[in-house]
Amino acid sequence: MRLKGRVAIVTGAAQGIGQAIVQEFAKEGATLAAIDQKAEVKEVCRHVHACGAKATAYVFDITDKEAYRKCIEDTVEREKQIDILVNDAAVMFYGNLFEDRLDLWQRTMAVNLEAMYWGCKLVAPYMAKQGWGRIVSITSVEAIATQGLLGAYCATKGGIISFTKSLAVDLAPHGILANAIAPGCIHTPLSINDGVDETETELFKTWYVGRRKIPLARPGQPEEVARAAVFLASEDCSYVTGHTLVVDGGLTITT
Repeated sequence: MRLKGRVAIVTGAAQGIGQAIVQEFAKEGATLAAIDQKAEVKEVCRHVHACGAKATAYVFDITDKEAYRKCIEDTVEREKQIDILVNDAAVMFYGNLFEDRLDLWQRTMAVNLEAMYWGCKLVAPYMAKQGWGRIVSITSVEAIATQGLLGAYCATKGGIISFTKSLAVDLAPHGILANAIAPGCIHTPLSINDGVDETETELFKTWYVGRRKIPLARPGQPEEVARAAVFLASEDCSYVTGHTLVVDGGLTITT
């Protein structure tokens, strides 16, 4: 129960990595506020309740700054504290520079980066007041070893890494640690593009598994990222800040 007595905010909580983090945090004793624009986040919280933990669902778009503020204020009023923020919510689109659109670029920036900043800004005063806090932001190996067609997504994920470093320096005097996790190929709904599960394609099976471009020769599971998040959100993480923890089965160490 490494998170017993802690109150955690998790964005992008309706599916994939965000859902897994909510569930792992609940197992470790945390009280959750789970945010997503998809109503399925309510079912995630019902499952947590059924397992004996406490989670409150909030359905709104995190680019809605006032809705986000109200969520934080409501959580503090109910739980009297906020200890952990996990920034997981993200969007992405495929298209090279000739094909993409400014509105899609702006939407990606608003969700992946600006809303992350706003969430940090909202929770930091409460964490500083109590002299303890953990901020964990989900970036991507696309910020480290990128591919084409994902310019906006890669820019935001690189921005998360840089902002996390700056955030760590700003917040260290207040007892708040800020770190990031860079997942590699994790089997989530984002693995499915135009109805095709990328982990089931011949390219993936041949190159990433057969030739071990991923040395562990398989995609990761959301729970494996969630367990890394538990470490970064807990007392076990006491002397790590401004760091990006890569969880990719070795993908980025191969050539």
